Amino acid sequence: VAIIGMFFQDGLTGSAWGDWSLYTDSPLRAFEGELGVQAPVGFWDPLGLSADGDSVAFKRRRVTEIKHGRISMLACMGYITPELVGKFPGSLSPSQGIEFADVPNGLAAISKIPSYGWFQIIAYCLYCEASALNFGYFNEAFDQKAPGDYGWRPPLLATDDAALKTKRLNAELA
Repeated sequence: VAIIGMFFQDGLTGSAWGDWSLYTDSPLRAFEGELGVQAPVGFWDPLGLSADGDSVAFKRRRVTEIKHGRISMLACMGYITPELVGKFPGSLSPSQGIEFADVPNGLAAISKIPSYGWFQIIAYCLYCEASALNFGYFNEAFDQKAPGDYGWRPPLLATDDAALKTKRLNAELA
């Protein structure tokens, strides 16, 4: 088995004791130059979703990863902020007599949201998804946009310095 492995390695790298970095035709290396690839892990794809080397599928996954990462960061802020700065004054639902102060912090708040509130949340999520489709993320204009470019600049990425923007996007993906 070992000698067969050495023959295989010799065929790929040109030497039985060859350097694996010389084998550049591997589909696992197709995305090593992409945004988010950082030391010490490099390109990390434990499930092998991009092993086929399909660049369109990779870009769609990267766009989705950035979008969902940003939503998750906002959700974390929404979880922390009421603990630090308090809640809005007034009524959350006047018809049901629910005040903002009556809603507990954290996951306990889920049970206090009125049914129309859930409708608003789901409608807003559907609007965001539909606007992403209309914005061109899954049609012919898809290849012209960079992942994470949603037509507005988040405050941390609001710079014209390309190196700084790349550094910040890498930090966001990490």
